[in-house]
Amino acid sequence: MSDGTEPRSSRSRLLWIAGPLVVATLIAAAWGVPRLLAGSAGPPQGPLPPPPGPWPTTGTFEVGFGSSATEAEKKAVLAAVEDRSDVREVRYRSAEQDWKEYQESGKLTWIRDGGHEFGREDMSDTVVGVLLDRSKSEEFSRVIEALPGVDGVYSQGDGFWYGKAHVTLRLCLRKPMEGAGCRKPLTTAQQNAVVEAIRGTPEVEAFYFEDPEHATKDLRARTDSDFTAGVSYYHLKLRDPDDVPAVIGRFRGMEGLWQARPVERCLLC
Repeated sequence: MSDGTEPRSSRSRLLWIAGPLVVATLIAAAWGVPRLLAGSAGPPQGPLPPPPGPWPTTGTFEVGFGSSATEAEKKAVLAAVEDRSDVREVRYRSAEQDWKEYQESGKLTWIRDGGHEFGREDMSDTVVGVLLDRSKSEEFSRVIEALPGVDGVYSQGDGFWYGKAHVTLRLCLRKPMEGAGCRKPLTTAQQNAVVEAIRGTPEVEAFYFEDPEHATKDLRARTDSDFTAGVSYYHLKLRDPDDVPAVIGRFRGMEGLWQARPVERCLLC
């Protein structure tokens, strides 16, 4: 529904080396920990260029039902999808669940001038899940679309930034398009102000600048289309992913921005 993203270890300790361990621990507490905390609170790295990879090979899918599909047919489709070894995280999503998830997503995402709004009547029952190998999506779609009650199968590759960043800031265009996004052109001063605001956000660990060329590569990798992305982005990696709502809130309405939203796995999600 919009154009493209998060892991701990257990430790064991030996208690029999009492003396040296206590001394080492005290030294770490007195010197190492405060210095570590001071470093973590430093300014974020960036703007950095996009990392070289990895480029995702997984994707997502959505199975839509026809208006006359019966409950028995929907259950049979769900069972057929769950039985496949090339998918995971399969679930049946009712129209009501779809509507609730859409509303929750809308609370986080900010779009200048609102963007297109969906209503409850636009939601429907679906089966959704993850494709382990998106290159095989055509075979998956062909098999599932042949089942009774299925109206269509929609698949898409995972976005490049999924798993690499947590918040996306979409910049206004230098030359605005009629009826879309920002009505005034992005200025250099506005873009510089966005960068300074990012640098002044303590929750940000690092941030990346994505130009239209890389954004186009990402879009085409997701959709197998020849679309061109004419926009630029800043992608923010946070120290704590739980801070996504707070960080997005700080950029809502900022001049020069078209959108502030969480990094999304795909456009169809």
